[in-house]
Amino acid sequence: MVVSTSVLSKQNVGIAAAALFLLISLFIPGSDALPREGVLMLGVFGMAAILWICESLPVGITGLLALTLATVLGIAPLNEAFSGFATPTMFYLLAAFSLSAVLGKTSYGMRLVVFLMKKTKGDSRLIVLAFMAAAALLSSVMSDTAAVLMFIGFAKGVLDALECKPKESNFGRCLFIGLLYGSIVGGFATLAGGPNNMAVLQISGISVTFFDWMKVGVPVTLVTLPVCWYSLVRVFPPERFPREKIDEIIEKTESAGKTTVQERKALAFVVLMPVLWIAGNWITALNVTVVALIGLVATFLPGVKLLTWKEYQESVPWVVIVMVGSIFSMSGLMVSTGVIDFIGSIVSATGMFTLAFPLALLLYLLFAYGVFTLCPVGGVWEALFVPVLVGFCVQSGVSPTVAPFAILFAFGGNFLLPINPLNMYSYAYGYFKFGDLFKAGIVPALFLIVFDAFWTPFIVGALGI
Repeated sequence: MVVSTSVLSKQNVGIAAAALFLLISLFIPGSDALPREGVLMLGVFGMAAILWICESLPVGITGLLALTLATVLGIAPLNEAFSGFATPTMFYLLAAFSLSAVLGKTSYGMRLVVFLMKKTKGDSRLIVLAFMAAAALLSSVMSDTAAVLMFIGFAKGVLDALECKPKESNFGRCLFIGLLYGSIVGGFATLAGGPNNMAVLQISGISVTFFDWMKVGVPVTLVTLPVCWYSLVRVFPPERFPREKIDEIIEKTESAGKTTVQERKALAFVVLMPVLWIAGNWITALNVTVVALIGLVATFLPGVKLLTWKEYQESVPWVVIVMVGSIFSMSGLMVSTGVIDFIGSIVSATGMFTLAFPLALLLYLLFAYGVFTLCPVGGVWEALFVPVLVGFCVQSGVSPTVAPFAILFAFGGNFLLPINPLNMYSYAYGYFKFGDLFKAGIVPALFLIVFDAFWTPFIVGALGI
């Protein structure tokens, strides 16, 4: 008998496995280690994780389904189950996406690339570094995804002009992988570097100022970026091009003329927002969420008009908003029902946390990195790994602020496989093969984890945050 491949599709298998996981939890009694509500919440969370991993349902729908089931099963009342959607972080995210939309309407991205290309004098290795640096710079004030999508267009134009063919050109391979790596590490630098930055703080229950975040994150970006670049151009040495070809690209961009009044307004807006966020380190009223919301309103003011409402709506990845709200809600429920304490006790039983703190942290981050690399479901693992690490930090007499930073850097440095949405954007253009990311990324990945394990506790302790 032949079984239809559609019946055994990844999506259908995911639905069956998720339903089975939830069903099993219904028949498991509570205990002193984990009460009945915790067992059910673990079942709901496991169901959602399976559906996310197998992509059986749209990610936002899966999150809403999980929270609805939490109410139906009596884990929490409706208002508590969906409480994650009412946090300041959610409003920060809604406002922060306006930065990407405003910058995306300008020519500054390509102008920045051309400026850097001039400085490289046509050296293809340095052009790769220039693109990576430019992507990292923009990614520090916008989402990684927005930065990648913006620079992919620039990179494609350069590669077409240089007649570089997909999978045949090492320069094309380096450029597309480099843009991905640059955007990833650039997102570490500031709180505005991506939705996950605020998300891990929300999950951990810890507050960090914009300026303090930069003190921890900027060095990680500055150190990791050249390691990524060096590994990339060593593994895939890019071919060199005639100077005339490079000059042609520069001339074409410069012929676009001077920046417009609207572009200058946009630049002022993009510069002013981070300045105000940093000023919030001394002026309490300039909270990151308050500044982001004021900035969003300012983009629509008469005489400014940097965005239309339609442009803003189209710039917001609503699926991310729903996903993040769902994760916040589930994270809170897992804390209140004892799931996080239960998982922490299991990890502690391995003996990992009996080691010296830096070594225990290193092993924990290596484990977390491996899990996230193979199953890169944004937010799901953060909701588990961050609270457990917070508890370990407190137990070890280390500032719990180490936890959100350490997990964020570990999960953010997803250099090895093109199976998460961000990596797929770059991989989809066909300039590099599936295994190319691993070849170029294994050294940067190991470097980042080791650096993270020792740098993060040191700088957080030195700063007293």
